[in-house]
Amino acid sequence: MESYRDFITLGALFLSLYFEVFLLITYIEHRKKLHRRVSITVNSTVDLPEVTIIVPCFNEEQTAGKTIESILGLDYPQGKLKIVAVNDGSTDGTAKALEFYADHPQIEIIHKENGGKHTALNLAIQNATTPFVGCLDADSYAEKDSLTRIMRRFENAEVMAVVPSLHIHQAKGAIQRLQKVEYILGVFIRSILAELNALYVTPGPFSIFRKSVFDKIGYYKKAHNTEDMEMALRMQKNGLKIANAHDAVVFTSSPRTIKSLYRQRVRWSSGFLHNVRDYKGMIFNPKYGHIGGFILPLMLVSTAGVLFVVATFILDIIDLIQGKIASFSAIGFRMFEWSWPNFNWFYMHTTPIFFGGMVALVIVFTIIFIGSKLSKGNKPKITDLACYTLLYSFIAPFWIIRSVANLALSKQASWR
Repeated sequence: MESYRDFITLGALFLSLYFEVFLLITYIEHRKKLHRRVSITVNSTVDLPEVTIIVPCFNEEQTAGKTIESILGLDYPQGKLKIVAVNDGSTDGTAKALEFYADHPQIEIIHKENGGKHTALNLAIQNATTPFVGCLDADSYAEKDSLTRIMRRFENAEVMAVVPSLHIHQAKGAIQRLQKVEYILGVFIRSILAELNALYVTPGPFSIFRKSVFDKIGYYKKAHNTEDMEMALRMQKNGLKIANAHDAVVFTSSPRTIKSLYRQRVRWSSGFLHNVRDYKGMIFNPKYGHIGGFILPLMLVSTAGVLFVVATFILDIIDLIQGKIASFSAIGFRMFEWSWPNFNWFYMHTTPIFFGGMVALVIVFTIIFIGSKLSKGNKPKITDLACYTLLYSFIAPFWIIRSVANLALSKQASWR
């Protein structure tokens, strides 16, 4: 039984190392291009196209105004930038907060009954008159040069959508600090996946599309409360290129507690598994390149690996309890006698799994460092890295298990 567990564990570790090394090799191959920043000058903004930014709002009384102000503060020609704020049936003071901008020449306010984020986006897209449209969630804001950097990627006629570099805004506490590192790691991974034409999500905070995308493949769907993931998979299935702008920085709010983080990640993970099931025809299909032949299958295998590790841990705990019970039956309470631990390097755990795990961790830290370089030096602190290293691997399995259960039971994760 032990050899069987070790075999699967080593297999999972090999896949992790293989993926990490694959990412690093791809980075080395494209590093000059990845570190090349788009030049932003006064002359370079003259021929920028018109774009509509949609701000979907549901009970965003405190943040909607700040998000709109951040868009108005972008270094983008005012005559070419339009804002559509959609109040999706809010029950707080969001409507009143938006009405403050009712007479602004660049802003259109739409009030509608609650139907979900995808309905708010679709209504605004249908009414948009610009060749480009995008979304900025009402809990996010973009740096001033971010839109210009994104729109420069569209100079390549094959690019149909561009995603930005996402970061946590003012990370405080252990939960947000681990997310800060996770998002920096995500900057690196998205940059590499874009080079492989394998991006599988167009995040709500400031992903920009050619409006023709929606004419070709249709509008947003509810898509298991992860419409941005479904849209990306639909684009990939239809051969529409998604690019990444790692130098276009967007800050977003993040969960502050374990409970709120858990609920958010259950929605994300459940949505991913449900959407992959909907697009299962892409898996191992050479027609879809890296995303179908490598990325999606690897993510599914990784999910299975997490389930195996958790199951093994539970079995080990059961074996430990049974052993303690047997010892107690044999020798009584002496088993609970305590003494100061005595460390000896001779007993250091030196198995291949241990060394492989250490190598994997070093590579992860290397990727985080590169990600911070790509994202204009948004460096994680030692405390951030400690929170990520010590907490993430312990809490992530909980939402993965719940997500797999949701898939098995065909249950949808709630949005809020």
